[in-house]
Amino acid sequence: MKTALSLATRTFLFSFLSMCLVLVMVFFTINAVIKEKIKEGLKETLHRAEKVQDKAEAEYHRRNNQLIAILSENAGLKAGIGLLQEGPADQVARLQIRKTIEAQLHELGNPLDYDLLMITDPDGQVVAAVGGKDAGRVQLDSILVGSSTSSLISLEGTLYQATTVPINLNSENLGSLTVGNKFDMGSLNSFGYTALLKDNKVVLTTAPSRVVGKIEQQLQARCGQQMDGCEISFQGETYLTLLLGRAHLGEKYKLLSLQSIDRAMGEFTHRLERVFMVIGACGVAVSVLLAAIASRSISSPLSDLIARLLESERTGRLRTDYHINSSAKEVNLLAEAFNRAARAVCESQKRLDEAYLQFIETMAQALDARDPYTAGHSTRVSLYSTSIAQAMGLPADQVQIIDIGARLHDIGKIGIPDAVLQKPGRLTDQEFGLIKLHPQIGKKILEKVGRFQDYLPIVELHHEDYNGRGYPLGLKGEEIPLNARIVHVADVYDAITSDRSYRKAMSVERVLELLESGSGTQFDPNVIEVFLSVLHKWEQLGEASFAVV
Repeated sequence: MKTALSLATRTFLFSFLSMCLVLVMVFFTINAVIKEKIKEGLKETLHRAEKVQDKAEAEYHRRNNQLIAILSENAGLKAGIGLLQEGPADQVARLQIRKTIEAQLHELGNPLDYDLLMITDPDGQVVAAVGGKDAGRVQLDSILVGSSTSSLISLEGTLYQATTVPINLNSENLGSLTVGNKFDMGSLNSFGYTALLKDNKVVLTTAPSRVVGKIEQQLQARCGQQMDGCEISFQGETYLTLLLGRAHLGEKYKLLSLQSIDRAMGEFTHRLERVFMVIGACGVAVSVLLAAIASRSISSPLSDLIARLLESERTGRLRTDYHINSSAKEVNLLAEAFNRAARAVCESQKRLDEAYLQFIETMAQALDARDPYTAGHSTRVSLYSTSIAQAMGLPADQVQIIDIGARLHDIGKIGIPDAVLQKPGRLTDQEFGLIKLHPQIGKKILEKVGRFQDYLPIVELHHEDYNGRGYPLGLKGEEIPLNARIVHVADVYDAITSDRSYRKAMSVERVLELLESGSGTQFDPNVIEVFLSVLHKWEQLGEASFAVV
């Protein structure tokens, strides 16, 4: 069976969950705003650091250019280049000239901290090159630089950041002198992870080598050609790609800084962790409070209504004064509708009760009409029974049940033949056996009518004797319902104080004698004691006519 939640619980849950959803949405909104602010902060911090770096590099390049310009004015170097350009046919002579130039480059580079010194002709063809003072000579056959706008030169798998100045003799250009150092990513550690890309392929990076493929994949999938301000993920973190302004690298190269957004947000939120916890706790507390108020404002009036309905179910009376003072318009409308329905039910109940009482009177009259000697018997038994019940202090609703049950106690005699019921003489055993069936006949007549259920014990058991010798079930003592014990006394009293076709009414003395002698055997002694006191009061009030009819 499906478990049903109360309206208060459902209202509370819906309200609480809605407010929690709002809090979650606010949290994610704040998180998104913080993330954008952090990205802007990372960009700004990087740009400030880049400006400082640019100033340092500009000063370095200025001094470097001055030094290279001095080197390019070396007379021996110019003489060697001039001899080579004169184009001696002898290959051995040309090779010797190149070796001389390389020796001069090696000599010039010894006191300087350069990893590469190179001479190119006016067409960009390499004339001679040496790899610094320790690296030895570079094989010329593998070198073909050509013209380029990039300051980066790749020689035999090594990337150099170079500076080039012209070598002039008077107005004639003899070629160019290029000096450079190996491209060092370590100087960019202040920018976080950095990556040098050529044609969107990672050439160098300070990130772990195992994630190079992941970085290339993420850049292609998420960034495309827009490398600046893109988000990629590797090593379980999200990184912001920021393009470092290095125009001297040329069009083919891009230098990216990879800034960890998660790390920056973690550092930021760690400082505000307690604030967020307090705000979250307060938000949840407010959500619980508002949800509880909302659920109570809706469920409380309905709970009152349900309580009234349960009370009506218990008492059988439907109240029509349900209050209409709720702050919810719908609840007030429901209360008005309930009161109208209750009044309509009460009116219908009143009419039904009237019809019901008329039906009972009609049945009693129909029974009495069959025998002129028993006319008024049911009414008198009802009068005596209710007098006893009231004297015993029984509740009003029980007195009413006794009243109506007494009126119906002999209804089963409808099923007894007139020849037996109105026989003037003494009944045979067989005829008396038929008479003894009337309690059960009466029960069968009434038990199918729901409103008669309270009267069935009186109808069926009003001939049960206190000592267990009565009929139809032979019950004794407290086994017999009190209502039936009361009607039993009233029934016998009316029978012996009334004329019958086979005898006259008994005298008062004889009646009292029979009642007292039957106390504890035929009758409940408590009921007899109360009834005798009632008869005594009637006699004192001059209402003896009620006592003996």
